Amino acid sequence: MKFSRSAALLCVFAVAGGLATACGTEPSTPGPTLVADARDDYHPTVREATAGLAGHTVFRPAELDAFPDGSVPILAWANGGCRTSNISTTSFLTGIAAQGYIVIANGAPDEQPIDQLPDDTLARPDRLTEAIDWATDSDTGGAQLDGKVDTGKIGVMGTSCGGVEALLAAADPRVDSVAGLNTGFFPHRRFGFERAELAEIEVPTLLFNGGTEDQARQNSIDNFELLDVPTVLVAQETAGHNGLTYGLDAGDSSGPMLIAGYTMVTDWFDYTLHGNDEARAQFVGESCGLCTRPTWTVRTKNL
Repeated sequence: MKFSRSAALLCVFAVAGGLATACGTEPSTPGPTLVADARDDYHPTVREATAGLAGHTVFRPAELDAFPDGSVPILAWANGGCRTSNISTTSFLTGIAAQGYIVIANGAPDEQPIDQLPDDTLARPDRLTEAIDWATDSDTGGAQLDGKVDTGKIGVMGTSCGGVEALLAAADPRVDSVAGLNTGFFPHRRFGFERAELAEIEVPTLLFNGGTEDQARQNSIDNFELLDVPTVLVAQETAGHNGLTYGLDAGDSSGPMLIAGYTMVTDWFDYTLHGNDEARAQFVGESCGLCTRPTWTVRTKNL
């Protein structure tokens, strides 16, 4: 059974702690707008606890037997606000997992969101590297994931303060690519870190901002200018700070922003982890796929 992009938005998850929940439905046939829209290989997904690793959740294709051993990339995810709940981004992470990725998100399956962050919130990149440790250890996550993890294709990603965590975790030598959404290091020390950390990043980096209503917009621009690695800066002027990952109408032909969001992120990792030329064309060149869409802009360097 294939899993369509629009169907991913209609899934309802039970979030009882430690219980795996499968999600699948009949495919619909939306018109393609990005590379991932044209795929016919959407997979039913499972959201489950990480056995032996507290405080994390796995989003993965339900039928891992359909994949060859050692073939599925892993992506570690950090939540907005450096929170330990991934419930608010369940649909976003499901959309990525449904396209053949294993996502390991910060936060246990039943961890509830909180509204107010402490003033002394610190970024915790160690939670992402712990997820990578777990997934690549054959006796723990490797066993739960049935030996399907491709340990040579590892990405990290996150939004807002979680994007800072992802940028920090990108310094881990096992990481091959990073996506920082609505994020960037501040010009002063914030979340326990500062912009000097950008010098530690040696892998392709995607930065995204949601336009003038996104409080991280200037940080994303400034961080883009400072990075010396292959870097893409994508902006969508109507997304604001949360639209990409929480799901808002983009106000253009792309349809719901949530779909555009997990499609863009998946295309980024298809490009940088799989070397997919069609995915690369979404970001590179004057007539790149994202460049031709209303309200979207793309800047690149060192590609």
